[in-house]
Amino acid sequence: MSFDLKHLPRTFDDLVIADPLNAAVIQQYCTQPPSKPLLLAGAPGAGKTEAARVIAYSHFERHNIQHMHWEFNAASLGKDYEAKIMAEVNHQMFANPDRALIVINEIDEMDLRSVQPGFREFMDAKRHLIRFVATTNHKSRIMGAVLSRFRVIDLTPPSNLDWINRAKEILEAEGLSPTHQDVAMMLQSFDGSARDLIDLIEETVMASKAVTP
Repeated sequence: MSFDLKHLPRTFDDLVIADPLNAAVIQQYCTQPPSKPLLLAGAPGAGKTEAARVIAYSHFERHNIQHMHWEFNAASLGKDYEAKIMAEVNHQMFANPDRALIVINEIDEMDLRSVQPGFREFMDAKRHLIRFVATTNHKSRIMGAVLSRFRVIDLTPPSNLDWINRAKEILEAEGLSPTHQDVAMMLQSFDGSARDLIDLIEETVMASKAVTP
């Protein structure tokens, strides 16, 4: 398994969310989710997709739900989104009393005029069957009637200090024993996304193993 896949966040504790209030909302959706769909908005690198996936993982594990294809990109859903989504919903709900969960990334990629009005009606008609979690970089591209269906959380990218504990956990999982100060020094000029962090940590691990007898 590649280094990045090995260290993908799987639980809420693996996430790095800059704002504690936003983190509390995401944790709530991981444990006892409110009925309202969730939209995670913000710039690239804010952790939207990872948070959406962890919410889904938590839901599937909590209810022992079998699933096939629960994560979609809005650009690839197209106008036949209902058939694609309902195929997964029916699979998840087989012998499952709770609602299905569907993640839609970049939901703003749904065409504003030809798709979003119908999707709003679809959300209303299927709200008793589906929990939606969506992400967007551009709230302004989402029609107000769709936006109002969601609890909207605006995420900001974590700072290098926010990453310290997560980076330390990964380094320790790889057999290293860094101090908090060691990790802070490693990250002192870091200014990137979770993907960038994983690359940096992998390089650090490789360099450490190369000099270890």
